[in-house]
Amino acid sequence: MSLRFESVSLKNFGPYREIDTLNLETDPHAPIVVIHGENTLGKTSLFRALRWCLYGSPESGRTPAQAARHLSEYMNRPAWRDGETDMQVCMQFTANGHKYRLVRTARFEGGPPKVSADLRVDSTVVQQASIEAEIGRLLHPQISEFFLFDGELLKDFYDRLNTDRERDLLRDSIDNVLGIPALQLAERDVSTLTEHAIQRQAKALKNKKDVENARKQIRELKSKQESLDKDRKEMEHALGKAKAALEDVKERIAGVEELKADAREMEGLEVLIAGGKQEEDQIREDMRRLLTTGWLAPAAGKLNGALQRVVAKNDAAQQQQKAIQVARDRVDVLQKQIQGGICPACQQELPPPDESTENDLARAEADLKQLKESAGDGPDLRLERRIRELVDTTTVKAYQQKQEQLNKVVATQFERNRRLNALKDRLKDNDAAKIRQLGEEQDRLEAAIERYGQILRNQKPKQDEINKQQDKLAGILRRLGGGAQPEVAAEAFFFEYVRTLLTRTIERYQERTRAEVEKAASEMFVTLVRDPQAYQGLHISRDYRVDLVGQWGEAMKTSEGGKQLVALSLIGALKRAAVRGGPVVLDSPLARLDLEHRANVLKTWVPELGNQAILLVQSGELTDEQARDIMGNRIGHEYRIYRPSDDPEEATIERTQ
Repeated sequence: MSLRFESVSLKNFGPYREIDTLNLETDPHAPIVVIHGENTLGKTSLFRALRWCLYGSPESGRTPAQAARHLSEYMNRPAWRDGETDMQVCMQFTANGHKYRLVRTARFEGGPPKVSADLRVDSTVVQQASIEAEIGRLLHPQISEFFLFDGELLKDFYDRLNTDRERDLLRDSIDNVLGIPALQLAERDVSTLTEHAIQRQAKALKNKKDVENARKQIRELKSKQESLDKDRKEMEHALGKAKAALEDVKERIAGVEELKADAREMEGLEVLIAGGKQEEDQIREDMRRLLTTGWLAPAAGKLNGALQRVVAKNDAAQQQQKAIQVARDRVDVLQKQIQGGICPACQQELPPPDESTENDLARAEADLKQLKESAGDGPDLRLERRIRELVDTTTVKAYQQKQEQLNKVVATQFERNRRLNALKDRLKDNDAAKIRQLGEEQDRLEAAIERYGQILRNQKPKQDEINKQQDKLAGILRRLGGGAQPEVAAEAFFFEYVRTLLTRTIERYQERTRAEVEKAASEMFVTLVRDPQAYQGLHISRDYRVDLVGQWGEAMKTSEGGKQLVALSLIGALKRAAVRGGPVVLDSPLARLDLEHRANVLKTWVPELGNQAILLVQSGELTDEQARDIMGNRIGHEYRIYRPSDDPEEATIERTQ
């Protein structure tokens, strides 16, 4: 079965006031539709419109009932302000040679929205109650993430495959893609038929002893089967009850999600306020210590003035001493010259005196006498040192810094307390502990669901043992003969054979498909990655744990872009192996990849997706020119999302190719 989209129409969904008919029909030679749009323009809104039309929920992981709480967020605001109340998405597609037209409408008239759906197959109207089942038969929501997926979540897809809890859920989805559950149900039905045939065969035996032995074994076998069936039913009932309770808790959480965030913020603020109080106390203590040790700091101004005066006085005294010494040296030189001696400075013989020498000496002696008489006390360096020691040059600056820190802390604490009081007002009618309990209850239920699922999976070996005993008993009955009813023995043998054949077929199919998916995913990864020689490919274990294998056979870690390539490879391989197919819609599939890897994805991965691929991209991922250069004539349609006005709440789509 293969499903193909033909067109989509939108009315008042997200920023789209009205998109009459967006043609998505493609042919095998040009199976790609590219829709360009910058961030915030409406790519994701278009993606969610498709999902909502198909499944009643714009986002994966939410039921239609849960989604209804948030549908008003998708109603076009300008249309709402103009008094319009309907939001609608219409899709036309083909499947199994039939034409489908699906219309989903939400009406907002106060209170919860009224959601309705209309599905027509050719000219036949499908009853409202049967629409979800019909869509599920074509493209079940549990496998929709392999056909409708957000490229931004590709990393999460990879991480989920390597998380025990999520991997089991994803493995079930993968098994659904491959059609395995239907085979498993058939196996269980045939096992029941085998049991009934064995019972009828035992009743046909003539020998009383043989009858008694056979009946005893049948009773024991039946008791084990009944016990196992009882345990299975109890676990399935508990699992269903836990899932229902989890849905209820999720709905309640959705209703108080904002309050939960407030409660968490309040707790964080209380911690910050306590830490801020300690910081404030420490700063005040540091300031007190500064005042204790730097008590002379306030006198620094006067001390600096006194110091400057002493320094100036000392400088003047030192200059006076230097002038006296210069005058004394002058007198000494002139005296030596008159006496015919040697210069005391250069140790050279002085020139003989003349008439002016006596006059020069007299003037020099007069200058020296005047300098000595005018000179006061010498420099008081000790006083200068004592004053310098008293001047505190660090305390005031350090105190100012502490004061600035204190002001910031006080202001921050004020804002924290103001926000805390506002949160307390909002939560005064709600118990924060109860809000936290909802999250704890969700964790408990999810753990219980995982535990019940594990118990159900652990029952398979027990069922296999019962089947083995059934085979043994059937063999005994065949040897004893079927009495007067050989057709009963033949019936029992036939069902035994069919059940054994089904069991082996399922195991071989799972292993063969796993190996095929592993091989295809490895081949895809090697073609996508820049340095293929560094990898052997991907290894997929029986429970679909995925490892990237290096050239030497060791498991390797990879980057965020590498995780995206691994996820793309696995999804492409599963898409190739799926028993049910459909178009692939990718929202921002290339966000974490460089240009080389983007080209590899578009050239090798996208063509593997089948008969139709719809890419919603922004220019940072892929420009119009790059799209045409890389994919060329494989593009069937190319569109661009733009704003027709300056209103950020309105967008439309125009064809560019």
